Amino acid sequence: MTAALAAAVTYGAAYPATAVALRSFSPLAVAGLSCTLALVIVIGFVLAGVLPKTAPASMSGPRLARLTLLALLGGLLFIVGVNIAVAISGPTITGFVAPLYAVLATLFAVPLLGERVRASTIAAFGLAFVGTAFLAGTVPTGTPVAGVLLALASAAMFGLYVVLARRWSRPYQLDGTLITIANLVGRGPVLLAAAVVLDPGSVIPADPDPAAVIALLTIVFGSSTSGNMLLMAAVRRVPAGRASAALLLTPVASAVIGAVVLDDRLSPGGLLGAGLILSAMAIASGVFRRRRGTVSLS
Repeated sequence: MTAALAAAVTYGAAYPATAVALRSFSPLAVAGLSCTLALVIVIGFVLAGVLPKTAPASMSGPRLARLTLLALLGGLLFIVGVNIAVAISGPTITGFVAPLYAVLATLFAVPLLGERVRASTIAAFGLAFVGTAFLAGTVPTGTPVAGVLLALASAAMFGLYVVLARRWSRPYQLDGTLITIANLVGRGPVLLAAAVVLDPGSVIPADPDPAAVIALLTIVFGSSTSGNMLLMAAVRRVPAGRASAALLLTPVASAVIGAVVLDDRLSPGGLLGAGLILSAMAIASGVFRRRRGTVSLS
């Protein structure tokens, strides 16, 4: 359980770190640089035997198509959306909205995995919707609201990614290592190449803020690598319900770190919205269920 809590804090720290890194780097450059370095680390872990090697299988057309879609939903599109949302609406609001994939994955599992509709699923979705509306209402009209909507769209993409990964993992031999590497390829080298073409100066600034460089390295060794490893270690040792419930700490950690490092604080209305979102995530994660062995997607 300690590993899951540490992973949640690591994930939460990524949102304020992204805000600091954006002082010198563009959103594309932050994602491209951090995930390219993380990709090198993950491949090194695989070669060293720290992470399991990917399952050998021929890359057929259907397998490649599904792997590409997963890499887009959970990798390239998700990370771009989150980074731009942080740039627009700040790390605290984004840190509460983006983790709503836990709620949306539970909802998507009904048609895609054949899970039955639970009253808790409807309640979680309703609370999440109201909480997001409160958060959106605490920022000025215009562009910042677009950031909230972008964070919500990113959460929807990642929720769909979680459900499809479960649906396709066995029939198409898409194991965790292969999917992780595919995600990092899309998030890293692909975005890095795009950043070089669109704005070369944002990739290696002439005079970068030292704090931005440190924040970038924090993302590399934090959420992009150690966070995932800590979560995998937790899932292997504790029930999935307890591990997913620990991730409720992610937006809280993001808000606390953002308040300390960036003086980014929520208004009373924002705090109400954040509380509703946390309640929705708790319901979707099965925290309030009494029956053991019943775990929802998260």
